[in-house]
Amino acid sequence: MEGGGTFFGRKEGVIENGTIAYDNWIVPGSAVYRQFWIFNVENPSAVMENGSHPILKQKGPYTYRMRYLPKQNITENPDSTVSYFLPNIAHFEPDLSIGPENDTFTIVNLAVVTAPVLYPSTFVQTLLNVWMKSSKSFLLQNRTVNELLWGYEDPFLKKIPFPIDRKVGIFLPYNETLDGLYTVYNGKDDISKTALIQSYKNKSYLIVLRLSYD
Repeated sequence: MEGGGTFFGRKEGVIENGTIAYDNWIVPGSAVYRQFWIFNVENPSAVMENGSHPILKQKGPYTYRMRYLPKQNITENPDSTVSYFLPNIAHFEPDLSIGPENDTFTIVNLAVVTAPVLYPSTFVQTLLNVWMKSSKSFLLQNRTVNELLWGYEDPFLKKIPFPIDRKVGIFLPYNETLDGLYTVYNGKDDISKTALIQSYKNKSYLIVLRLSYD
């Protein structure tokens, strides 16, 4: 009887369709949150007109709930592993945040400061300056928390007559995308390996960038 109970417990601990472990594994059991603090430029006119050092004021946290949707495209493999994708979603949590998601900050204009670095040619930079002026884009801009984190359509980039992505955001793209492919052990061959990652995006190792600083 004891042996039968042990077998039943191990079987239900395997990530396999129809087991208790599988049902609990599909949806994350505990909430995962990500918090952000943002710096606001308090003296934008002095910075842009006189080249003054920016005076920054930090505000936060702005809290988002992550990793709460069921895994997608689940595939049970013949080598005792399971493959799946994690849906990316960020749900704003006002009760855990200092203010609403539409709080506005004066921040660096990401497109304006990045474009000259990507296109160092003098001729191209001349064109960029024309498009910046026509779009009334400057070094600093006002953006909401939502726009800054998850993306907005940039007026300067809309002026560029080339096929480029006109949206800008620190975590763009994120919402409604998929993370993976993850492959984990299902525990059928070795219960101690249950849910351990076997590979990520079909790679079982990480590339380490080694830098030396003198």
